Amino acid sequence: MSKGTEKTAARGSKMPLGVVVGLFLLWVLFSGKLDAFHLGVGAATVALLFWLQSRLPAFREEGERGLRPVTSFIYIFWLLWQMVLSAWYVARKILGPQEGLQPRMFRVRCAMPSQVNSVVFANSITLTPGTLTVDMEGDELVVHALTENTEQDVLNGEMARKVARLSESEANVSVERIPLEKKEAGQ
Repeated sequence: MSKGTEKTAARGSKMPLGVVVGLFLLWVLFSGKLDAFHLGVGAATVALLFWLQSRLPAFREEGERGLRPVTSFIYIFWLLWQMVLSAWYVARKILGPQEGLQPRMFRVRCAMPSQVNSVVFANSITLTPGTLTVDMEGDELVVHALTENTEQDVLNGEMARKVARLSESEANVSVERIPLEKKEAGQ
C-alpha cells in the first residue's frame, strides 16, 4: 500500500458502495434526464463527492457506531415535517403583529451518544425555521430563537431524543438550559 493510500485508509474515510449508488440514483431522480450528458455529469459529481469525502478526517472515533439507516430515513421525514410546521408558525409571526416576536439567545447542554449525533442535532436546530445554532462546543450549544415557542421546541427535548436514537435505540438524553454567560479563557 502506498503512503497516500495508508493515510486515507487510516482516516477511515471509505465511502460505502451503497452510498455511491444511492447518490447517483438521487442524481438521476432529481435531474429527471437519462441522456449520456446528464448521466456523465451525475457520475462526475458522485466521483467528486467521493474524492472530497476521502480527503476529510475521520469523523467517528474508532469503534463508534454510525447512524442507523432506517431510523435516519424516518428522522429525515420527521424533520421535514417539523420544518414545514415551523415555517408556517414563523411566517404567521413575522407577517402578524410584531409583538409576537421575542428574539432570544440561550445556551443548552445535551450530551449525545456521539459527535455525529451532536452535529446532526445542531444542524437540525438550524434547519428548523425560527431557531439557529450559533455556536457548538462539546455538548453545549448556543441557540438563537425567534420566539418563546421556538425556544421551548428546543428545550422540550423531543428533537434531541430523536437524534440520539439515530445511533442508539435506547438512548435517552435531555436538554438542559444553562447560563449564557461567556466562558473565561482557560475554562
